[in-house]
Amino acid sequence: MILVVDDERSIADFIAEVLSEEGYHVRVCHDGASALLNIQSEAPDLVVLDIGLPVMTGDTVLRELRAGGFNGLPVIITTAGPHAERFLADGATAILKKPFTLERLIEIVGSHV
Repeated sequence: MILVVDDERSIADFIAEVLSEEGYHVRVCHDGASALLNIQSEAPDLVVLDIGLPVMTGDTVLRELRAGGFNGLPVIITTAGPHAERFLADGATAILKKPFTLERLIEIVGSHV
């Protein structure tokens, strides 16, 4: 199961639809706090996590996950911001820069699930 976390519903729904069509089971959250609770209650196989989230930012979610023992959980960070590579130091598995192609989304998810 893949958890997609993005506050822009159209983006979250688009990613979820693409991944569902690829055969993955997908859940969606729209804020960081809900995502963290969702992961803690039923850990997914992979998280696609936007950085710019309400309630709790994506980088905070990532740090909380790593501090909470979810070290083996692949987390793909999505962001349009500069210097995205800094999230690798916080424990991100990979970076998916926005805007991204469908091919790149499918490739990066497939290589980490």
